[in-house]
Amino acid sequence: MKHRNVTGIVVAIIYCIIIYIFLTDSPLGEAPNNPRWVYLLLPLGAIAITSLFDYVIKFDFFRMKK
Repeated sequence: MKHRNVTGIVVAIIYCIIIYIFLTDSPLGEAPNNPRWVYLLLPLGAIAITSLFDYVIKFDFFRMKK
């Protein structure tokens, strides 16, 4: 397995937590009323963030070379 960019993984996890909070937010006693395609933002966004950090940015904050 190649060395994954830890910064991209951490940012993707933070993104997933924040988007989950927004998707499940609704008034008290009511179910969230979102279209079905909105729930695809969770995995597609995480994949986009990790691939962006792996192939484009290539800067890893947690594995900096001294």
